[in-house]
Amino acid sequence: MIERKQDYFRVPITMPSDMVAYLEDLGIQCKKSGGHKIANTMIVRAAIKLIMEIDPDITEVKSEEELEIRFKNAAKRYK
Repeated sequence: MIERKQDYFRVPITMPSDMVAYLEDLGIQCKKSGGHKIANTMIVRAAIKLIMEIDPDITEVKSEEELEIRFKNAAKRYK
């Protein structure tokens, strides 16, 4: 399925400066290695697609730290 930009929704998110710097650096690394600079939104969308695919169990999660652990556990189980 081809998605068009008008099908996208703007979602405001907040994150610490080190995460923003990491996203920026990741995008720049793509360009330095012969590709194109990847926008932060593309990186976040790709990460969310990955989370959707690994299908973590998030029942009764109560914190960001616990959610991160669940994501890691799902990633370990993913084949």
